[in-house]
Amino acid sequence: MANASRVSLPQEFYDKTDDMLLVQPEPQYLYAEMFLGALAASLAPVEEAGLPWRAVQGVGANYGTPAERDRLKLASPIMSEIIAAKVDFTAQPGNSMRINRPAYANTTYTEKARRIPSGSSISTVPMGVTSEQTNLTLFRYGGPYDQGNARIAPIAIEAFDANMGVHKLTQIAGNTIVRDMHKFVDAVQSSLLDLAATVVYPDGMTADNDGTSKGSYPFTYEQIIRAERKADDANLPVFADGHRMAVLTPTQVAQLGLDPLYARNAAFHPLYNQLFPQYVKSVSKTHIFKSTTLNVVANSSSVNVHYGHYIAPGALLGGMGRRPHVAPSTDDNYGETAKIIWLADLAFGLADNRFVESLRSTEDAA
Repeated sequence: MANASRVSLPQEFYDKTDDMLLVQPEPQYLYAEMFLGALAASLAPVEEAGLPWRAVQGVGANYGTPAERDRLKLASPIMSEIIAAKVDFTAQPGNSMRINRPAYANTTYTEKARRIPSGSSISTVPMGVTSEQTNLTLFRYGGPYDQGNARIAPIAIEAFDANMGVHKLTQIAGNTIVRDMHKFVDAVQSSLLDLAATVVYPDGMTADNDGTSKGSYPFTYEQIIRAERKADDANLPVFADGHRMAVLTPTQVAQLGLDPLYARNAAFHPLYNQLFPQYVKSVSKTHIFKSTTLNVVANSSSVNVHYGHYIAPGALLGGMGRRPHVAPSTDDNYGETAKIIWLADLAFGLADNRFVESLRSTEDAA
């Protein structure tokens, strides 16, 4: 005997979507915060979409504001100091900027070589001085990216549906766009820092392919001290508080926590924890941060090698022309279908690959 139920009478039942919004776990995008914070740039939350005179706003409950929850901490000195040159292309001609750096030749510095005996002739033939130069070029960037068709493509919002949704469709699209831009900037910065001139491996490891098994070369306290010593030998600058910074993957941070030398020497600074949720601890003259967006590369043995960074201030270059903004398409079906993307004129560069060291280690055994 059939019961009168949802199964037998589906026409009498419908599901309701609650307007409560659950949290989607998202990275903090540390490098995006640094770049955008140094240039005082951001992509504002989207409240309406489409052409100004017929924009789609819609109704519904607010769809949360993760971009505001993770808003930039512009007051942090690390934000501005990690970018060596912050170029405003709107006030400069052209789309490329050359930036000079002093270059000094190391000659002979012995007392005997520099002594000028009485009555000797001093050369009148001049010698040259040198300078180094790096280039920062402005490009137009945008998103989001259509992975299936390998192209930048808009998000479309139907005006009719925007007035029927439980949550505001414009905010749903806007959050996706803001997150896409932050993830893009973060990925570009991380890849630039991977171009470090110096790689610091765990003791016994000399190349990525040396890690033939998982857990063979975990991250250690000794690596940080060695990276700090290399930076000192290279006369690399420090941040305003006298420290440099190491940015590690969660796996590297966990491996480091098992090192008794680290446990004995690490200190915690509450101020940095307030500014950065990613701050872990400090050792010697190095602040340690954690990022879940660093690159992890599989070697020839299919063992993942984690790429952390040891960074001195002035490692990166940054520039901006048109600020990040949401751009509507004119193809909007008479105002019924708003299409939006984000656009920005930005310049990315590595100021000096000597100012960053790549901290590498293998994945855990389990």
